[in-house]
Amino acid sequence: MWPTVFKILGGSLLTFALVWALVLGWWQSNDYEPSKLDLALYLGALPLALVGGYLLLRGFIEHLKAPPAVDKPDAPALRDDDPLAATSAKTAAAERAFNICLVEGFVVAAPGASTDDVLAAIDGGQRPEPSFRLTDGAGFPVFLAEVKDLDVDGMQEKMAADAASIRKFAEREDVARTLALLDHLLGTVQERLTPLLAQAGPALKLRIVWLVPANWDSSQLATLRVWLQLNYWPNQERSGLDIALVPVASELDAMRQLDEINLRINRDPANSELTLLLGAASAVDEQTVESWAASNKLFSADHQDRKIPGEGAVGLLLAGRASVERFELPEVAVLSRVSMGVRDKPVDAGGRIGGKLIEQLVTGLLDVSAVESTQVKTALLDADHRASRIAEAMEGLGQTFEHFDPIKDCLAVGTVSGDLSPIGGLIALACARTKVLATEAPVLCLSNQHERDRAVLLAMPYIPSPNTEPSLT
Repeated sequence: MWPTVFKILGGSLLTFALVWALVLGWWQSNDYEPSKLDLALYLGALPLALVGGYLLLRGFIEHLKAPPAVDKPDAPALRDDDPLAATSAKTAAAERAFNICLVEGFVVAAPGASTDDVLAAIDGGQRPEPSFRLTDGAGFPVFLAEVKDLDVDGMQEKMAADAASIRKFAEREDVARTLALLDHLLGTVQERLTPLLAQAGPALKLRIVWLVPANWDSSQLATLRVWLQLNYWPNQERSGLDIALVPVASELDAMRQLDEINLRINRDPANSELTLLLGAASAVDEQTVESWAASNKLFSADHQDRKIPGEGAVGLLLAGRASVERFELPEVAVLSRVSMGVRDKPVDAGGRIGGKLIEQLVTGLLDVSAVESTQVKTALLDADHRASRIAEAMEGLGQTFEHFDPIKDCLAVGTVSGDLSPIGGLIALACARTKVLATEAPVLCLSNQHERDRAVLLAMPYIPSPNTEPSLT
C-alpha cells in the first residue's frame, strides 16, 4: 500500500513543480506582474514540491530495490516454561551427568612403572635430569624425562623380523621407542586382564582404543591394528575383541576420546563392554630434540621456561556401572564427563596470566556433578615445571578451592615426567584414581599443558547402587 502512496504523492508534487515552472516562463515572456499569492506559491510551494517529490520518489525506488518480504510461519506455542521440558533437552541434561568407572590405571613414565611411582616422585620433588645420550647445539647435555632400561633395540629387532609392512617403523626412533613403551605397559595390562576375561567368559567383551600420535602415517594404521592383535591378543575371539586406532594431536583430543567412551557406554548400558584406552608417546629421540631446539621450545639452563622432552605410556581400563556390579570389579573410581574449553590467547603470549576459563570449567563441572568444592581434596595436573602453567592453575582454582595447599594438594605430573603430549592428561587421570582410593575423596583432574586447550573432570569414590543384580561369576 505505502509504496503506491509514495509513488502517487511524489508524482503529483513533481507535476505541480513542473506546472509552476511553465507558469514562471509564461510570466517572463508576457511581462506579467504576479500578485502576492502568486509570489508566495512561487517562493514557498515550488521548493517544497521539488524536495518532497524527490524524497517520495527516492523512497519508492529503494522499495523496488529491496528483496521481497518472506512471510514467516508463526512460532510454535510454548507448552512449558521449563527450558528442559523438551525430550531432547532432558536427554542433553541427563548426558551431562553421565559417569563411567575407572577400573584400573596403568602407567609407564620416567619415575617408574606405576602411578605410585609417579606420585612418590612428585612428593619427593624429583625432576628430569640432563642426559649425556643427547646434547644441544652448544654441546651441553639435554634435560630428558626418559624411561630407564627401555628395550628399544629389542623392539626394533622384533619389528624388523615381522611382516614387511611393519618393518619401516623400525627406522623411526620415536616410533620404535613409543612401541617399546607400549610393549612394556601391555605386559602389566595383560596380567590384570587375562584372569578377568577368563573369569567373566564370553559375556564380557573387550574393546581397545589406541590413541596414536597424529604425525604417524595414517595409511599404516590398519597394519598397526593387526600387529597389536597378533602380538598381544592372538587367542582372543574376534567376536569378543574390537580394536580401534585413533590419531590424536593434543591432550584435548585424548580427553575427547575418553568422553566419547563415557557416552558410548552410558547410551547402551546393557552392553557388557570393557574398554581399554591406550596411549604412548616419546619425544626423547634426536630428531625431535633438534626440532624443538630449532623452534626455541627446548628447555635449557639459560631458557627454563621451555619444554622438557618426556616419554611414557598409559592404559585406562573403563567400564559402565552395570558391568562393575555384574562382574564384581573391585577398587574402581568414578569419572565425570569432561568439560573442555579453549583460551582466547596462548598462555605464553605475555601479560597477566588469567585463570578465568579454568574457573568457569570447574564451576560448571561441580554444579553438574553435584559435588561441593570442599569435598575435593586434591588436584592432579598434567602441567610441567613452567611457571605460566602453574600460575594459571592457581589463579583458576584459587577462588573455588581456597582450602587447597598449593604444594601438597596441587600435583603437577609433568614436573616429573616432562612433556607427554598428547597423553599427559590421561597419565594424570590414572594417578587421580590412586589418590581417590587412598583419600576416599573426589580428585579434580586438570589438563592445562597445552598453550590454549583446557579440560577438567572429576574422579570420585565409587558408591555401589542400593539394588544390584546378583553376580554371574
